[in-house]
Amino acid sequence: MDKIKSDSKQGKNRISAAVLKIANKELEKIDFLIKKANEDFRDIVAEAEYPKSSSYGFGKRNENERKDDYLKDWEDYSDWKTKK
Repeated sequence: MDKIKSDSKQGKNRISAAVLKIANKELEKIDFLIKKANEDFRDIVAEAEYPKSSSYGFGKRNENERKDDYLKDWEDYSDWKTKK
């Protein structure tokens, strides 16, 4: 976790979780994802927490579709976080 740059422990934890989720047990991806996160953590966090919501450009979805995507993304991420 020392490789991940953030101003807070909470930030490091969030970015670390995002890296692990995106790597999906493929250890060879972790260093690349950490490098990407250190360049702009928002890319990694968005991909991990809101993959569907962040895949659309501005104006591509109506408000109800965006809300549905956001809720589904959050449910999926919450499920992933609570898996044992």
